[in-house]
Amino acid sequence: MGTGHLEGPVYREDDRGPQCKTYTIGEAAQLLGIGRSMAYELARAGELPGAKRLGHRFVVSKVALDGWLGDAA
Repeated sequence: MGTGHLEGPVYREDDRGPQCKTYTIGEAAQLLGIGRSMAYELARAGELPGAKRLGHRFVVSKVALDGWLGDAA
């Protein structure tokens, strides 16, 4: 205690734990085989399934995107 360091688990961007129910825009883009810029464009237009704006960033629901990809196959 008193060391000035934050305690608890440290999460990297690619290690958000099993409870995470969202993809980043980059992860969603990779799954779709498109670039991040296109994924952001689709999210802003409301055309990326499961994309939600949280403040200044987007998250993509895994359930919604995975379901859409399953339906598209």
